[in-house]
Amino acid sequence: MSNNYTIHDTPNIVDHIERDIGCVLSELLEWDSSVVSLVLTGGFARGEGAFLKGRPQNDYDFVVFRGFGRPERPYAKMRELLEQRIGLHIDLAPVSTFRLPFLGKSIFWYETALRGRVIWGDDLLPKIRTRRPEDLDPAEGLRLLVNRAAGLLLSSETTDDHVRRIQASKGILAAADVHMLARGVFPPTQTERHHALSAMLTSDHPPVQLQKHWIDWAYRFKVDPANAPPADAAEAWRHAADAILAAVPIALHTAGLASLDEYSRRDGWIDHLVYYKRAVKIPGARLVLHPTGRVRVGTLRLLEASLSGRISLEEAKRCFAPVARRFEEPIPTLHALRTATLQ
Repeated sequence: MSNNYTIHDTPNIVDHIERDIGCVLSELLEWDSSVVSLVLTGGFARGEGAFLKGRPQNDYDFVVFRGFGRPERPYAKMRELLEQRIGLHIDLAPVSTFRLPFLGKSIFWYETALRGRVIWGDDLLPKIRTRRPEDLDPAEGLRLLVNRAAGLLLSSETTDDHVRRIQASKGILAAADVHMLARGVFPPTQTERHHALSAMLTSDHPPVQLQKHWIDWAYRFKVDPANAPPADAAEAWRHAADAILAAVPIALHTAGLASLDEYSRRDGWIDHLVYYKRAVKIPGARLVLHPTGRVRVGTLRLLEASLSGRISLEEAKRCFAPVARRFEEPIPTLHALRTATLQ
């Protein structure tokens, strides 16, 4: 395997990461005989994984392309055991090879196609069709903003400033990504995007809503947290929230949508089937039309109502009234609703 996992690789860092990857591969091959290919994706595949105090800060993200047949051990159980052994969140996503021509036009698959790393098995990455910025779903920017808004909200009550900075950096970079998507410029790594965005910010027509100081901080904190300049966690959180909300109109325009209300009605039949199956486990959840869209739009509106850094129960009830009858605790309910929908 290549030793390009972080921007500051050392023999110890490479050895640590490759031992972890080897643990994942060993577990996978022991319990699933249908594996065709194991692909590392995410920050470590792009050479942008973060290490701090001798430990990885990013999750490990893997795609497992597999044929037919049931694994001897469920993937949920494999993930659980691997997380216990490695001490880090593991995203181990099984994908049937027959789905390759039909994979979503998402940033995830775009980055995986161009910067994913085959750890074992066949190289199926050339078969992923989303390979150019123009191949992406025009609404990807909105989905990205929703997910980062949720990250800010879910971190709003933590006392861990490092966690709040992580979510703030992701939020700021997401807002920057929306500006780039709107201009049809979207390289597949954070470093390439940072260089392109820096050029935009010094051009004759810069994205005026973005502040270079915060963009530089967010990029550095994401890929090299040990050497990032200091930033107050609450201030970074608030700037990220403002940047996300300011980017929403741009993302709507890129998607060809007139309003968030229109965005809330874009659900397909798969969204409904998944939600109806999962929502029955959530006390007070409503079985409604367009559940994914309603949860996404409710998330953005709740962030707008929570710029103080605290979530009001009454505002949470208002924002999610279409999908939840009972709303006793905002953060657990938000998490449950997101888990029940395709985010």
